Amino acid sequence: MLCSCDIMQIGPSYPSRRCQRAFTLVELLVVIGIIAVLLGILVPAVSRAREHANRTLCLTNLRAIGVAMQQYSEAFNNRLPNANPPKTSYDYDAINFVLSSFARDFVQSPASFHCPSDDNPVPSEIDTADYTLPNSARCSYDFYSVFWAPEYGPKLIKLSQAPLGWDLDGGSAKPTAQQNHGTSGGNVVFGDGHAEWQDRSKWDGPSWPNPAARFYLP
Repeated sequence: MLCSCDIMQIGPSYPSRRCQRAFTLVELLVVIGIIAVLLGILVPAVSRAREHANRTLCLTNLRAIGVAMQQYSEAFNNRLPNANPPKTSYDYDAINFVLSSFARDFVQSPASFHCPSDDNPVPSEIDTADYTLPNSARCSYDFYSVFWAPEYGPKLIKLSQAPLGWDLDGGSAKPTAQQNHGTSGGNVVFGDGHAEWQDRSKWDGPSWPNPAARFYLP
């Protein structure tokens, strides 16, 4: 560190020196380097902590949805949300209707359908199930029961070990715009009410958690 000195006059005849110390260029570069290293350590740690917190909140959302699914089944003779026409396993208008009704009558909190890691806006209400539209029941999650032809149920009593709802594209090894937690996996809620993180390697398909394939009949 350099010392810059100025001569000061003390009294009539006694000069003194006042020194101002300054960093050299090398010292400044060392300090900048240390700060860069610390940022390189701290930023990833903060990001991991934030994602861990988001996964926990996401699990809370899916548990709440799982409880609402059980309440729905009690109100509809053990059936899960499904309004597809006969012999039809996927009907756009029917899915919009049934998930909007489910959200309004049983979940009641639009934010429960939004994963905190999802970049999409938090729904202010649920009025659609279209993946691409705002205020959608499927802005962050997808739901097992809407993919069934009604002849096969689906009934909760037969699906107690099956997944009911999950993070979109949690099983995709390729990054997608709909993924909430990257390619590492996603949260899943099951028919018995428990929810857990499922690593991508365990999923039955890109957006089909295990053991969805084992229970699916249509």
